[in-house]
Amino acid sequence: MTRLTSRRWAIIFFISLALNVFLGGLLVADKYFKGHRGAGFRGNVYSMPWARRVLGDEVHPMMRQIFRERREGFRGNRRTRVELYNNVSTALAKEPFDQAELRQALGALQANLQAGHTAMNDMMAEFSSKLTTDQRKQLVQAVAKWQERRLARFEHRRQRRLERQKEKQPAK
Repeated sequence: MTRLTSRRWAIIFFISLALNVFLGGLLVADKYFKGHRGAGFRGNVYSMPWARRVLGDEVHPMMRQIFRERREGFRGNRRTRVELYNNVSTALAKEPFDQAELRQALGALQANLQAGHTAMNDMMAEFSSKLTTDQRKQLVQAVAKWQERRLARFEHRRQRRLERQKEKQPAK
């Protein structure tokens, strides 16, 4: 009986240890590798969620009000977009393949995405009109920092690509 109890505790200990190492890894990754999550996690520059991250929670009520006023338009656009994605998938899978039908489906999807982007830009313009001069300057400074970081990343990737190309070239 004693041996069974110690085996049970050993199993619990190793499960707990694995769970703690996993959670610790998540915390370290969140602290040190935030910029390496990929484009999907960064969000759009010049959008209201981005402006809220830059300016803080003081602009949240104003942002929520603007979103509430335009909520139904966004929902309708999103519902339409689901249909348009389905139309593109249908056109891709259709036999015999019809290139004109696919182009038409992709064009309709592009128009829908552009309409959504235009609506977001309109919201950002309305939001920005309600900000103070100092808040707008903060946004400008944040964009300048973003551009510097983006340029540095681009240059770093370009250098790595050039180094790899040199390594792959045969020696003469």
